[in-house]
Amino acid sequence: MKPARYSDLDREIIVLSAVWDLIGSMVHYAHFEKKHSLRETILMFQTSECSKLFLIILADFLSLPRRGTFGLSHRHGSGSLARTYLGNILDVSAKPHFRGDTTLLTSSAKSFAEWLDGSVSVDKVWLPSINREGTITVQRMNYLKICGTASKHGFTRLGDIVRKIQKVLADNGTDINEGQSYLVIPEFQEWFRDHVFMASSTTVAFFLNEIRWGIYYYLRSEFQRAYQPYMLDGIQAYRFNVPTEITDPLIRSMYWELMNNVRSEPYFPRFSVQPRLLERF
Repeated sequence: MKPARYSDLDREIIVLSAVWDLIGSMVHYAHFEKKHSLRETILMFQTSECSKLFLIILADFLSLPRRGTFGLSHRHGSGSLARTYLGNILDVSAKPHFRGDTTLLTSSAKSFAEWLDGSVSVDKVWLPSINREGTITVQRMNYLKICGTASKHGFTRLGDIVRKIQKVLADNGTDINEGQSYLVIPEFQEWFRDHVFMASSTTVAFFLNEIRWGIYYYLRSEFQRAYQPYMLDGIQAYRFNVPTEITDPLIRSMYWELMNNVRSEPYFPRFSVQPRLLERF
């Protein structure tokens, strides 16, 4: 069987659908307490399990789809734009197939990438299994993926995480072997998942929410064009005028879902974060 071929428009719909679904699985009120301000916000998770699930899904967002999946391409480079869905988002906003405002979509993806590529330094990190106390500086992208993946898998599937932790510590002047790396994982989690991530979770949610609103602003014009209300046996119904270029049933279904998603504003409102949180964590 020949692999399906997808057009550039098809791939745009796939990217927007995937990103919308991933963000929707993270930034919602089953995870965060609802009573929060919209200015210099500090979001609070409902439970510790909510924070872990958020981080697990975030690790998926900060990964790339398997090479060749739906014909999605991988960018060259080593930064987060080449290693996450953020690069795919910028590809969409650079050559959009619908009439709509891509300003927020572009700026939010770039800002999140810049933040992820930056580093955080944590003082007096105590790792008793290797008798090490001191500052650890690590790229935000790295610690988030380490913590998310380690929260998801059992120790028999953490070989890649072990190597990443070895590199983080080596970059900070401490060399450890494989066995020591496994011992360090829960201690690393305690510091960077239970403390650093909790301090930065509002910032992460802010960036993700801005991307979702960017998708909404971009697709609203297409929704207004495609939306066709009509009466069916005296009941108000509607359909979408799907672009004729979209012929694949799966992509047509994704298009419908996207249009349904932007029928109204995202349920999680836009909010701002304290500038010191953006810089510190």
